Amino acid sequence: MPKLTFHHIMFGCDPEFFFSKDGRVLGAEKVLPEDGLVYKKGDLLNSPKDGDYTSLSGVSKIIIDGVQAELNPRANSCRANLGNEIACCFRKLAQALKNRKDISIDFHQTIKLDKKDMSVLSDKSKKFGCMPSKNAHNGGKESRIGVDPAIYSYRSAGGHIHIGNSNDNKIIREVLLQPERLVKIMDVIVGNTCVLIDRDTGNIERRKVYGRAGEFRTPPHGVEYRTLSNFWLRSYQLMSLVMYLSRLAVLVVANNRDEELLKLVDMRDITDAINKNDFKLALTNFKKIEKCLMEMIPSDTEHWDVNPDTIHLFRHFVKKGLDYWFKQPPLQHWIELPEGHYSGFGSFLLNKVADDLANKSKT
Repeated sequence: MPKLTFHHIMFGCDPEFFFSKDGRVLGAEKVLPEDGLVYKKGDLLNSPKDGDYTSLSGVSKIIIDGVQAELNPRANSCRANLGNEIACCFRKLAQALKNRKDISIDFHQTIKLDKKDMSVLSDKSKKFGCMPSKNAHNGGKESRIGVDPAIYSYRSAGGHIHIGNSNDNKIIREVLLQPERLVKIMDVIVGNTCVLIDRDTGNIERRKVYGRAGEFRTPPHGVEYRTLSNFWLRSYQLMSLVMYLSRLAVLVVANNRDEELLKLVDMRDITDAINKNDFKLALTNFKKIEKCLMEMIPSDTEHWDVNPDTIHLFRHFVKKGLDYWFKQPPLQHWIELPEGHYSGFGSFLLNKVADDLANKSKT
């Protein structure tokens, strides 16, 4: 079977998180300035190799998005550079909050507001910050939110992925012009696989409102996949994995190999696994495509983190669960993150996961 041809893409994202004070959720409007916080090149002297990877035009921001805060790092064609940018944003935020020790950054995926929490929010913050999405599984029609945000007490933190074109690649441009086709294969490769990793039951509540399988937007730069939660903010390695899976989905479509995978699964099972956060069904779905997918992927680790030579390590990673691998508080992790190159998910598999599996085999 021919292997996938590699193409660069642009990675972007807009993950969300919460603030809390004395154990209670605090609206982002109570913490951030109205225009948000801006990170620009040279802001933080203690960031690793500052300037080496912040040469892009524009700025990264942390903004108010309803109750939540939202991270808007500058897009990049390199996952490591995107991770570096996210780390700098969190350092900027920590610096801004250094005199507000009573406020914590909360990475929960779903929270519930009580009447007191709701009463102190402005009318603007009570609204959902997100614009309507489309859905690839209903012909690209609008995916409507069916609850009144002024009454609905739950709020969720999404981890949306943005895909753009790098260097105006003609092949990638054609992929992005077919968003429904791309999003369906992203559900198979990204959304379903992330159910194996992100087992938080809050996803079930979140997807009653938004973030369901197949949800997307088409911003000017390309496609925004809106299904994932913010779980991947837990570590740089998880961010690296999610971006890898997203690029893999793009490359499968770019190489016209998506029909091979779609024939192996029932899309209703894919959407059910995602919307119900059903680990067992997601695992069944994954096993159906695993052999075919591995036959497409080259056996090298420069761009292909999960490949025929590392798939056994990925299985071990999934089996042990996130709490086993990532024990450091997320904010501390990002603040202390060294320069991101050569420490992404591929390196994580070949080192930490491989060592753990080897030690398990000896006992």
